[in-house]
Amino acid sequence: MNYYEHHIGDYAEATAHLTFIEDATYSRLIRKYYATEKPLPIDVKLVQRLINARSKEEKNSVISVLNEFFTLTDDGWRQERCDHEIARFKDKQIKARRSAEGRWQAFQSDDLRQENELHNSCVRIATALRTQRSPDTKHQTPVTNLHTPDKQNNGGEIEKVLQGDGERKKQIQTLFEKEGLNIGEDDERIAQLIQQGLTVEDVEVAIAQAKEMRRRASSSTPINAGFVLAILKGMRRKAHALDSSEDTWWKSNEGIDLKGRELGMRAQGSESYDSFKTRIFAELRKRKEIPATTEFSHAS
Repeated sequence: MNYYEHHIGDYAEATAHLTFIEDATYSRLIRKYYATEKPLPIDVKLVQRLINARSKEEKNSVISVLNEFFTLTDDGWRQERCDHEIARFKDKQIKARRSAEGRWQAFQSDDLRQENELHNSCVRIATALRTQRSPDTKHQTPVTNLHTPDKQNNGGEIEKVLQGDGERKKQIQTLFEKEGLNIGEDDERIAQLIQQGLTVEDVEVAIAQAKEMRRRASSSTPINAGFVLAILKGMRRKAHALDSSEDTWWKSNEGIDLKGRELGMRAQGSESYDSFKTRIFAELRKRKEIPATTEFSHAS
């Protein structure tokens, strides 16, 4: 204990008859009692040493005060008021610790819930992107037939792709303007995202998500173009990761994590990726999404 209550009136009434040295001795004994939070030693000489009582008068005052205000027990010299205050102090400590642990557990639970919601939201958005993409943007693979003899036909195909990208870019810019988001006509960020398969539906989803994030944060700040573009970039990365790991998710730790999130599963404590992968295969078999023999043939 670094602090204890000192009731001046009670102390003065109980010690009015003590000499100056006895009063000082009693005060030192109490302070030592609270500091150690335990009874004073049975050996009086040790008690005298603890409070630095050296002269004969000081040593005698220790004996006198112990006999009057303390009770000798098997575990040392006890003082009833001190024991009561120490017990009250420790009870407060226990209650404060439990309260802190309760707040921390509630915080962790809320943080885990928000993390799960975020993961589930990302998976739903990425899944929606794969199913919502239009036929002409579903596979953004490089054009490999540019050097065939039929150059006139190839040129027409290239022009068609570029024309489609231009129309989509114009639609996206119109959608930004409709939401009051300022973005230049020649903004390279939009062009790059379109090359990665960005669609108008993607932008609508990102704008809705940006508004929802502002609402959850109780923020009055309006969304801006940079915020929406950042969300779009994250969505494209998630979609690309899901596309690339769709058929071989079990071959990488990242793929295992993504598949687990897609199924609403999480690794348990220090669980290894091999163990987590086995549980995922079991869940897929339970949902009848893969045959019973698939795990061992694919795991290799």
